[in-house]
Amino acid sequence: MSTPFDGPHQGGSTQTRLNSVPAEGGGGGGGGGTNVDTQRLDQAANALVELRGDTENVDNGADDDCLSASRGLNKHSAGGMAEAGSWATAGSLVTMDVRWGSQVLNLKSLLQDISDKLHTTSGHYTSTEQEEQARQRSISTPFG
Repeated sequence: MSTPFDGPHQGGSTQTRLNSVPAEGGGGGGGGGTNVDTQRLDQAANALVELRGDTENVDNGADDDCLSASRGLNKHSAGGMAEAGSWATAGSLVTMDVRWGSQVLNLKSLLQDISDKLHTTSGHYTSTEQEEQARQRSISTPFG
């Protein structure tokens, strides 16, 4: 399964390259600089937004199923209304549903926060790159 975080695969092998060390070996020397693929950052951020929406859909289904099961258990209990909670299991289902909902809210918040930061980072890199290109174009040299 491929994700926006996966790097390109070449010949089935994976190579790690530090900025100061050439991939083919040899001494340091740097000179490369940092290259950021803002499109991949945006793709990852958008994937997190989609995952956040899917998480909400799953949570809604779990809520419906837990409450339905709780009502079903209580419906067959003696005396009282179905929502009275006379079965301990029914009450535990509701408690677990509340805990689940709390965890889902936390997960959705984290996904949104990470997505926002990826979009912001992408925007900063794009802006900085454009500013640097404008600065480079504005430099005049005696060589033309």
